Amino acid sequence: MAGPPHSTCHPPLLVDTEQLHSPFRLQEGKVGLVGNELCNVLYRQRLSKSTAYSVQDEMLCAGDFSTGKAICQGDSGGPLVCELPTAWVLVGLASWGFDCRHPIYPSVFTRVGYFSDWIHEIQMLTPPPDPTSAPQTPFPGQPLSTASSSGHPAALVPPQTWLLLLCAFRDPQ
Repeated sequence: MAGPPHSTCHPPLLVDTEQLHSPFRLQEGKVGLVGNELCNVLYRQRLSKSTAYSVQDEMLCAGDFSTGKAICQGDSGGPLVCELPTAWVLVGLASWGFDCRHPIYPSVFTRVGYFSDWIHEIQMLTPPPDPTSAPQTPFPGQPLSTASSSGHPAALVPPQTWLLLLCAFRDPQ
């Protein structure tokens, strides 16, 4: 699933990391999906028609040309989620892009739906873990925090949750 056409999606963005205190707080960025063909045209213009950075079928691009929101160093592996009428769906994982300063280029994400069959195959080959063998993780005693820069609350949850969401909302083929 790549998200519906003209979707508005939200990657977490680490911006201006020098001003962030440990632990870094994720920031939300509202971006639009950009077609791979346009994304390739933009990257080739900058790279003198080089194909070293071409966007393939297993990738998708997202960005906001008006605000310059894009992924930056430290964002790799982070989720790109799109809001559908009934749920938020994981559609991409932050992969690469040019520097996070202007002029901005779309960010490139791994297209999660492209790998859903493979993920499902691996899940079928892997026995479920024994819940009693999981290490105990100390909980800091504070409630799950939320981030909301656009008026849409988004819970900050562990990375394993994104894999669970992928399985729940996988792209049927």
